[in-house]
Amino acid sequence: MWATLLLLSLAAIQANALLRFPCAQLTVVRSDPLVQAGVVSGHLHQVVGGNSFDFSMPINQTDLQSSSCSSCLVRENKSNYWTPSLYFQSPVNGTYKRVKQKPGSLTGNPNAGMVVYYIQVGTVRGFPKGFRMISGDPMLRSYDSSIADSRSITFRCLQTDQTSGTDTNGMPTQSCAGGIRSQINFPTCWDGKNLDSSNHKVGNGRISHVAYATGSSFGNFGTGCPSTHPVQLPLLFLETYWDTAPYANEWRNGKSPFVWSMGDPTGYGYHADYMMGWPEAVLNNAMQQCTDQGGQVSSCSVLSSRSEQEMNDCAIPNRIDEDLDNWLPSLPGCNPIQAGPGRATMQSGCGAPTSFLPSSSVSFLRSDISGWTPVGCASENSGETLLTNTRTTISAITVPKCLNYCNQQGYKFAGLKGSQCSCGSSLNTSKVSSSYACNIACDGDLNGGSPYFITLILLVLNSIHPDYCGA
Repeated sequence: MWATLLLLSLAAIQANALLRFPCAQLTVVRSDPLVQAGVVSGHLHQVVGGNSFDFSMPINQTDLQSSSCSSCLVRENKSNYWTPSLYFQSPVNGTYKRVKQKPGSLTGNPNAGMVVYYIQVGTVRGFPKGFRMISGDPMLRSYDSSIADSRSITFRCLQTDQTSGTDTNGMPTQSCAGGIRSQINFPTCWDGKNLDSSNHKVGNGRISHVAYATGSSFGNFGTGCPSTHPVQLPLLFLETYWDTAPYANEWRNGKSPFVWSMGDPTGYGYHADYMMGWPEAVLNNAMQQCTDQGGQVSSCSVLSSRSEQEMNDCAIPNRIDEDLDNWLPSLPGCNPIQAGPGRATMQSGCGAPTSFLPSSSVSFLRSDISGWTPVGCASENSGETLLTNTRTTISAITVPKCLNYCNQQGYKFAGLKGSQCSCGSSLNTSKVSSSYACNIACDGDLNGGSPYFITLILLVLNSIHPDYCGA
């Protein structure tokens, strides 16, 4: 079943040994430490991987192995991967709503994120420590088969089984019952010397540390590496599943209602970034010893796995004071729609925030509700209830609704999980942690009725209470 699914997923790609694993969402933020290091990025990205991800990550001062957690399945891997986010634009009033991501096929239930592949095309060596690169060009707005970045990207219009569908180089032009899957390959050839280059990617006339295999395209491995870049690397391939089904009736005359966060409605400007965060020897061993064509990490004896709870609990809050998830009059950052076919141009001066907050000053926990103090988030085992005095289901639940209910019942602790509000007079604090990723929005906040853009998993608030909307 797994191998069959994989072949469907990779379409025309030849069967090779590989690793395939899910990553939950680490953060959604206007940060790009490769292209716009140290400043707020021009457009929004969804990021997975190690929690040391930051606005500035200098190559000689960054060790991703220092991350205290990672949102990816493989325990040894603390790399970061990121792509632009997708928005729905209302054909009625032009406002924008961020499109949710969903787990990939046969990956369990990670919180959003993506699916990552390391494909062994021939004899490969692992990426060296400190290596980083980019695939794609955010300024492209038309397909050009002579440009390797164009050939590395496709989009699958998924049917209800999440695997079958039609691949296109640009965004689908019809409604997709199972959502849209973005798919991108990275270069596989390295010069053997440099961990990065000024443009972080294939050169287009400039010297670069990486190149695509000769004649390669999505689903075609090419005919080997050029002499300028002789070292064969694993084919890094990213899939992201976008839940576009809620907008199935919003298409007008074959025109897609979706736009990427850099103002691209075509999809030709889709791109992805990678920073290597493995122990170098471990990745090399995995590439040499793990030969399962189904890609299962459990079949690779040199690697171990995190639990799904650990993956979902590894998240960092947005450090820019801006709304990302309610109905927005414009895309985050200075990103007007640029449909091409000519190259897009960078925009600025629109009044979007240009500064970010210190990491010590942001949290998923809300501390702005009078009379209550956040305790942290808690993970309940199946059938377990941490707050035992009373529990109720609240329609379009929000943190204040639950707190008001528990206050009226006279209880000291309150917690949220899904649509459930629980109250208690005491709490086993050993089950609670302030480091859990309280980053799952409550149902009432998802409907745009709350002014808060990050609602918790929920924590536990104590009158001094707890809220935990999804642990």
